[in-house]
Amino acid sequence: MRQEKMQDAGEKETLVIRALKKSYDGVPVFKNVNLKLQRGGVYCLTAPSGAGKTTFLRILMGLETADGGRIEGRAKGKVAAVFQEDRLCPWLDAAGNIRLVHPRIETALLQQEMRRLLPEESLSKPVAEFSGGMRRRVSLLRALLSEGELLLFDEPFNGLDEEMRQRALEYVKSRRNGRTLLFTTHHAEEAQALHAQKIVWEPGLLTWRPERGADQAQEFT
Repeated sequence: MRQEKMQDAGEKETLVIRALKKSYDGVPVFKNVNLKLQRGGVYCLTAPSGAGKTTFLRILMGLETADGGRIEGRAKGKVAAVFQEDRLCPWLDAAGNIRLVHPRIETALLQQEMRRLLPEESLSKPVAEFSGGMRRRVSLLRALLSEGELLLFDEPFNGLDEEMRQRALEYVKSRRNGRTLLFTTHHAEEAQALHAQKIVWEPGLLTWRPERGADQAQEFT
């Protein structure tokens, strides 16, 4: 069984994924996924729509079960997630949603961080009144302000205009604090901005592998 070693071998691994596979109704989604993600690394999982990126992340989160293989190291720390759909309590304001995962956060710090991504006038409103892009920013704030050691983000910058996407990218860089980040995207410039190592899809093998020697921006379709 071939295993892919990623980034500095001397660092303690956050996740070791061995021979992972998943099918639905007998149709393989992916198979024989072998990866090592080093603690503190930034990784970008790429694949066409429908190739199983969300399913893969949900298995890493413990929300779905793989059909085979194993994951080592997942239990060593909490997971913080940004889902493809915004999972917010619509009747709560941004602060209320963030406190659901970080109830002990200091009010002054919370207010300061929210103002980095949200307009002042939105802070007292329920997120039901927010635009899609504003809800996306609350999801990012909630994950990055949590105590999660492993960050799993599914297309975290979707719905943001270019100016806000750049602000959100800078925010992720400033608040990651050395935690391991694995995220999905269809935009190569997001991987480039976060200095992420790409994990690319092999359609003929239905698996992922680390990209070797490619650093040019491209659109993932």
